[in-house]
Amino acid sequence: MIVILSILISIIVVLVLITLHELGHFIVAKLSKAYVFEFAIGFGPKLFVIKRKETWYSIRLIPLGGYVSIASDFAEPPKGREEEFEKIPDARKIDYAIKWKKTLFILFGPLINLFVAYILIFSVMFGVGYMPSDPNFYGQNFSTNSIAYKMIAEKEGIKPEEGNKYVSNHLKVAITGWNVQLVDKTQKDIKDWEFTVSKKESAPTYKEISAMFNHGKKEVYEYITKNNLDDQTIVKFQFEYLKLDNLYSGNLFLDKEKASDWATLEGTPISNWKKAKQITGIAIAPPDRYFKNGGQKLGYTFVETWNQSFSLLVGIGKFFTGDFSAISGPVGIAKSSIGTTTTATTSMTASRIFYVSSISANLFMLNMLPFPPLDGYKFWETLVEWVTKKEVSQKTKTIIYATGAILLISFIVVISIKDFII
Repeated sequence: MIVILSILISIIVVLVLITLHELGHFIVAKLSKAYVFEFAIGFGPKLFVIKRKETWYSIRLIPLGGYVSIASDFAEPPKGREEEFEKIPDARKIDYAIKWKKTLFILFGPLINLFVAYILIFSVMFGVGYMPSDPNFYGQNFSTNSIAYKMIAEKEGIKPEEGNKYVSNHLKVAITGWNVQLVDKTQKDIKDWEFTVSKKESAPTYKEISAMFNHGKKEVYEYITKNNLDDQTIVKFQFEYLKLDNLYSGNLFLDKEKASDWATLEGTPISNWKKAKQITGIAIAPPDRYFKNGGQKLGYTFVETWNQSFSLLVGIGKFFTGDFSAISGPVGIAKSSIGTTTTATTSMTASRIFYVSSISANLFMLNMLPFPPLDGYKFWETLVEWVTKKEVSQKTKTIIYATGAILLISFIVVISIKDFII
């Protein structure tokens, strides 16, 4: 039920963003006095239509896109509007539009998506006052159930928060090391490990801290399973950390590492780990990125908008080098939307807004790819025609667009099948 609901919500989100995209094209077309036959939301048979003197506004059966139909000598007019087309002057057809107007018409759709992404990110930055769950920032957030949180709070003389939730890094620390001891009931040492992040002048980022724990958890778990250890084995943890000067930079309060006291894990940790098939209980999450002032927030809004847009190119690159989970289609987007309700974060609302902004930013970058029949290809095609003053033949355009559309649809189908399987 949750999956179905998430798919519906994701379809609505994508549909709204695509509608805004097409609205960008529509606005420029109207301002340019082009003759717009139809503004359609979705594809396929009409479900609902409002007929105006010139432009029809329709909602169609397949809610995975939309389009703006503009009069052109190189495209058939909508069925039933042939006589109307014969009366349209050339000046109002897209073929005869001034190149800069045609270029603006092409670009304004993707730019609307970019603008929406920016506004959403801006609203989070200045609404909640910080960027939630930023893995590129310093330190980490904690679950209130985290053994690391409890041990470090005890060492710092700070009362840990209660409940079952994730809290911001009010301890102002960045974990730099994790020490593990396995001993038998006679306190004889069985095995011990010291995992650390690379030392540098500033605090480690969450990505570095997470990589250390992931490596360590894998090594410890493999040792436990390989040697068939059970709950007769005593497990001890210790955490090393640095104190942060503030929560908006990686500056250190002191450059000297501190260490929590050693603590013996209570209960049956090894049985629990074997059941979960991994080491559990550390429970950290990406930290919230705070800002010193409004100028920093504004500047980072641009940075994050670019990062979200560029992530599509990174994902495509990873996909074609073997990381098939790097790109998602409609089904994958729906699955990730489920993640926004369970992700470790201190602000669920902000995380959901970021989820929508990332889709909008990705739609911008997707449409700007120089691949037919996307807007990016049309932009470069128009630019070349503008500079060379030579029009690409309609036959050539038709072949290129049809070939590109087939390849693009095939790629989307492959991605969708992958989303079902993985």
